[in-house]
Amino acid sequence: MLEVVNTPFRHAQDALRFPRSERRWWSRIERSFALRPEPLLVYSAPKTASTSLADAVERLNTHTVIKVHHVQPEFFWPGVASTLVTGSGGMRHKAIHQRPTRAWLARFTGTVRTVSLVRDPIAFNVSNFTYFGRGFWMRTCWRSAPWMSPDDLFARFERTFPHGCLDVWWSREFAPTTGIDALAEPFDAERGWQVLRRGRFECLVLRTDVPDDEKGRALQEFLGWHQPVALDRLNPNAKQAPPVLRERLREAILARPGYVDRVLKLHSVAHFWTPAQRDAMRARWTGPNDA
Repeated sequence: MLEVVNTPFRHAQDALRFPRSERRWWSRIERSFALRPEPLLVYSAPKTASTSLADAVERLNTHTVIKVHHVQPEFFWPGVASTLVTGSGGMRHKAIHQRPTRAWLARFTGTVRTVSLVRDPIAFNVSNFTYFGRGFWMRTCWRSAPWMSPDDLFARFERTFPHGCLDVWWSREFAPTTGIDALAEPFDAERGWQVLRRGRFECLVLRTDVPDDEKGRALQEFLGWHQPVALDRLNPNAKQAPPVLRERLREAILARPGYVDRVLKLHSVAHFWTPAQRDAMRARWTGPNDA
């Protein structure tokens, strides 16, 4: 009850906060471009370690970094009384940088170097469900959610979350923005990354399970750095959601190999991972709880 009553106040606060934050965003970008005229767009679905990568590039002080998850209005969440899932099965998102980044892309005429990350689809679903649980998926039960049984938690997860939204992000968000159908372009799944080019977009597509030192080398090659850069782990799920939520949801998934098989049949999974890599992913989600 308290969460439901408090929700309109949070939305009213956002309505006041977002315009000011967007004005600050434009001011920051303009100052940054004066010093670093070459942009880098870190453009990934939510909860794919994009914050860690953007922070690593910003520390080098070589590019103006713009990090965003959605620029296609289909995925903008308007607020109260709107659905959380799009008609295509995508996941709507509430974020300050969506509208200004879309406006910036319309204005900017130069080459847009882009880094997009791909994450284990089951971990992706679990992380998005728990990280955004208070505002979205578990809004009416957030205070009691840490005490829900694994079965009850999975039932809510199964009923409310769009489990194929990773495919939708690539087909209805990334492709319309860049003009690149990443799921139809060749991808070196053994290596775990590939550079795709179309028009003014040069895109590094990079799997998050690639070791960090190899990620650094991929970024080094893509951006022309003199040496690889260390990637730190930022924005952990535990800061937003109780760790017990993920633990119980993982426990429930381990007991449901049918769910694992269903998610691993997504088009994006078959495209970005080899059969052997998919078998290893399945083993992680159907094996012992400490795997």
